Amino acid sequence: MDSSIRMKAPLCLIENSPEEKLRVNPDALKILSAITQPVVVVAIVGLYRTGKSYLMNKLVGVQNGFALGNTVQSMTKGIWMWCIPHPTKKDHTLVLLDTEGLGDVEKGDSKNDIQIFSLAVLLSSTLVYNSLGTINQDAIEKLQFVKQITELIKVKSEENDDEEAELSRHFPTFIWAVRDFSLKLELEGEAITEDEYLENALKPKYPEKTLKIQDMNQRKNCLRMYFRARKCFTFERPSAEVSVLQNMETVTDKQLNPRFVRQSEAFCRYIYNEAGVKCLDEIHPITGKYLGSLAKTYTETINSSNMVCMENAVMSVSEIENKAAVKEAAQHYEDKIKERVDFPTETMETFMELSGQCEKEALQMFMKKSFKDKDQLFQKELAEILQEKKKEFLKTNEAESRNRCEALIKKLAGDFEKALEQGTYTVPGGHQTFADEMKRIEDEYNKEPNKGVQEKQVLQEYLKSKEVIGVTILQSDNVLTEKEKELEAEKTKMKAEDMERKVKEEMESQVKQKNEAEIRTIHENLQQLMEKMEKESMLRKMQLERIISEKSREQNQYMNQSLTRHADMYQAQIDDLLEEKSRLQGPSWYTPIVDTLKRVAAEIIPGALQVGGEFLSQMVSGYSEKLSKTNVKETSKKK
Repeated sequence: MDSSIRMKAPLCLIENSPEEKLRVNPDALKILSAITQPVVVVAIVGLYRTGKSYLMNKLVGVQNGFALGNTVQSMTKGIWMWCIPHPTKKDHTLVLLDTEGLGDVEKGDSKNDIQIFSLAVLLSSTLVYNSLGTINQDAIEKLQFVKQITELIKVKSEENDDEEAELSRHFPTFIWAVRDFSLKLELEGEAITEDEYLENALKPKYPEKTLKIQDMNQRKNCLRMYFRARKCFTFERPSAEVSVLQNMETVTDKQLNPRFVRQSEAFCRYIYNEAGVKCLDEIHPITGKYLGSLAKTYTETINSSNMVCMENAVMSVSEIENKAAVKEAAQHYEDKIKERVDFPTETMETFMELSGQCEKEALQMFMKKSFKDKDQLFQKELAEILQEKKKEFLKTNEAESRNRCEALIKKLAGDFEKALEQGTYTVPGGHQTFADEMKRIEDEYNKEPNKGVQEKQVLQEYLKSKEVIGVTILQSDNVLTEKEKELEAEKTKMKAEDMERKVKEEMESQVKQKNEAEIRTIHENLQQLMEKMEKESMLRKMQLERIISEKSREQNQYMNQSLTRHADMYQAQIDDLLEEKSRLQGPSWYTPIVDTLKRVAAEIIPGALQVGGEFLSQMVSGYSEKLSKTNVKETSKKK
């Protein structure tokens, strides 16, 4: 999103109709589709009439934006969106989502609440849960939607034995905002932080003597399981004056409790500095365009009463975006060739070098925009398209060269052709004059620059076209003896053979230059793909390390409470994560990629792959050695 673009007011993203059907607003999608920057998505959920919209307005820096309301009636319906340039992250956009209040008595049942809550979880990178008073049993009971979320959301399409653990890898950071908080932050006489207050409140109670305690422990465990990264903010009551509370849209900070103002500022600073970018598949930052596609996919799935599969939604978005990436990259290649290549090029090498530069840029563009390109199907599609476009431009290059060369010969041989028609050379001594004219045409032709890749071939064709006429003129020239005629004929034959040899060598050279360029193309495809996958592998390892650290924290808390059953469950998850991480250490992650790309190259450029096969093998070995050294360094650092 350009820094000069800013929504003047919020807009409904997902409308909640009276028939309890959710619908994505096309106008909101248009705004999101124009945002090409990574987005930080902060959604707020909570019971209605708890001041959610006020916090969202503070993040925008306005008093009046998201509707606050001053009655017992819920003001926000559906999910409202406000996109602004990110206050602290350059070239990022902050997307704020204010959701319809949960527990609205006017709605009658909680099905719609679960849907709104689920959409907030699916779309956000940071989820703020807003509640009043304290984090007690009643507050946790009201957060029933976390327990029910698996009714609507799953991560993978196939059956998964540990769906809860998978969900925890994809859920947003969780912030509990406790409003009108009046307690001292103390535990057993010792001062504690807001985060410690939250963690203590989420500790399960044992022994589980009653079903109510079991149910409460399950809710707490769900919160801890799904939301690995958690944060807490407490806010005192904004004012003791009822009239101030009823007019929060118009009062100034000076009219509010100073501590409440400071707490609100601390909350905003945290969101600005710590709230992360929304990612797909854990590591791929998304733009507004992606976010809009996800919002549409998730909403339509929920409306159809089907379970939202995050993997399917991501694959659906990736297919759309990968197609767009192929189209954009192919167009870039075509545009840049037309811009940079002055047809005809002097040599084949010149064209192939320029084409290689354009291909490299097109590939970089594709790599930047594509993601989850399974089996490199879209990269293969791009390679095929570029190969076809290159062939067309090669034909254009040859045609332009041929046209220029033929026009030049026509110009140089104009008088000569007229003389032939008039029989000027069929006279005694005419053969020498004929030979001199042919040499003149050839010399002047060779002096002319910028004839292109068909230079020798067109000249050879012209000279060959005059061979029969030359023989006729030679045989009819009475000035020459039979011996001289034989010598001239032999000389002409040798020259023709020499010319034919040169043309053949030139054509072979051009084929070689094409093959060498195609090898460089395969090399570039492999190199860029390997670099991208290596970067993604490193990001995945970092992400896994964060998750392992967070899981270990949870495990330690259970161990400190002597809850071995829960601790063992987390250990099993940690073991799975460590195994996944180890797979990213060796060649197993890139070997299938290399094999796939070789198959693609064999289909598109058969000859080039055979010529460059050894070179590519050396390249792959080089990557293997590089990654091996990197992994050794990482292991040494940890020791």
